[in-house]
Amino acid sequence: MLRSFAKFWEYGAGKIALAAICAHSVSISIGICQGYSAILLPQLNETEKYRSLTEDEKSWIASLGTITNPVGSMLSGFLAEFMGRRRAIQITALPLVLGWMCFGLAQNIYWLYAGRLITGIAAGMSPACYTYVGEISTSENRGFMQTLGPICASFGILLTYVLGYFYNWSTVAYINISMAIFSAIVIQLVPESPSYLLKNHQQAKAFKTLLWLRGNNALAQQEIDRFNENQKESNSNLMSFREMYFGPQTVKPFLILVGLFFLQEFSGIYTLLFYAVNFFEETDLSINEYIASIIVGAIRFSMSVVIAFLINIYGRKILCTMSSIGMATTMSIVAVYIKYYEFYPDEKKILSYLPLIGVMANVAFSMVGMLPVPWVMVGEMFPLRVRPIMSGVVVSIAQILIFICVKIYINMNSALNFSGTLMVFVAASVISAFYSKFILIETKNKTLEEIEAFFRGNKKNVDVNTETGVDNKAFDMFSENLDENRVNTIRVIVET
Repeated sequence: MLRSFAKFWEYGAGKIALAAICAHSVSISIGICQGYSAILLPQLNETEKYRSLTEDEKSWIASLGTITNPVGSMLSGFLAEFMGRRRAIQITALPLVLGWMCFGLAQNIYWLYAGRLITGIAAGMSPACYTYVGEISTSENRGFMQTLGPICASFGILLTYVLGYFYNWSTVAYINISMAIFSAIVIQLVPESPSYLLKNHQQAKAFKTLLWLRGNNALAQQEIDRFNENQKESNSNLMSFREMYFGPQTVKPFLILVGLFFLQEFSGIYTLLFYAVNFFEETDLSINEYIASIIVGAIRFSMSVVIAFLINIYGRKILCTMSSIGMATTMSIVAVYIKYYEFYPDEKKILSYLPLIGVMANVAFSMVGMLPVPWVMVGEMFPLRVRPIMSGVVVSIAQILIFICVKIYINMNSALNFSGTLMVFVAASVISAFYSKFILIETKNKTLEEIEAFFRGNKKNVDVNTETGVDNKAFDMFSENLDENRVNTIRVIVET
């Protein structure tokens, strides 16, 4: 067993996994930021100083955690472009520590507002993580490595719910500082992204990094040669700023991702996250709301681990499609149940645990596609020249949409009733199923260069068979001196 592990570490994906975990460790803090309002708001109701807060003030406390996310996303993109991916990830610790200190020392509601705004900046600084992991991974394991982000975020959310059950919200804030410091330290243990080094003409360092990641001289040199060839082709086209940022290789993935994130937010995924405890209060469960939130958080974390293995088997399209169908079905059941008792409030409830079961199933379905996949695709859809900045732009738009959905949730409940709000989530999930099936592209088993070539319309550079993962160019070189029958036989065996 030790020999197998040593082989995995030296020649397999062991070092890539270590680097990805170190990079995505900051996603634990991001998950903590996302889940914090779910324990903060109910505890404020039990605190004499904050018991008189209005519903509007509470909605601002919840939503202010997202309004500054776009600032963090854009900042992360620019830092990753000009200071390096690793340094951009490290800097995330600064607003995290400052924001949690505001909560710990809070004297009035304005300290809480400040804490949400500052930690919101940090929560938006995920583009650097996904860019870094996308660039150190191979096409075969990139999907798995990128899902470590949602896994870490889900762990952070679950950790927040558990801590909120045992500790006061200010104590939880102080505990969260240690996680931010931990992330800043561990990212220093891994090398910079080879793509960033190559882009900045540091070929020797890039080769050393690739050799450490791949464990093979030939593979490291092959990636450098492929990068140089791609850069020569890009330079020969003499692309202007307008062509780089407004060409089809940038605009097409931008529109696809924005559409996907729009449907993700309006399907209720993040609304449920930010108002977890309040959500279960609305369903009038005969179970402690914190326990219900912990159960849902545990399911979310468990399913985030499952998606790590499913994403390289089924690909992005089918997972998002099936996820959307499952979310629409489960939320429909909850909505119909709630609507019935809105019409007949005096009737004794039967199947009182149905809303909890429905929400648990909804969360499970969201975690196998519509929640993690958009974030995974952010780090792989854009060309290298614009990747950090455009990833930051897309994530900024996603965070603005999250802010809107979180801010209007209470107003939607007032205007549409709780069941009407749930039906909006259902409608968005149904639309996302069709969107995923007919508009979303598949990136499974494609290199970042091949994805760029696809959007540019240059099909000749797409050398990997997306169904089998077979490298067509390498196969053609191998088969040059073989007769046709033997070539066809070998191809059938390899693809099978």
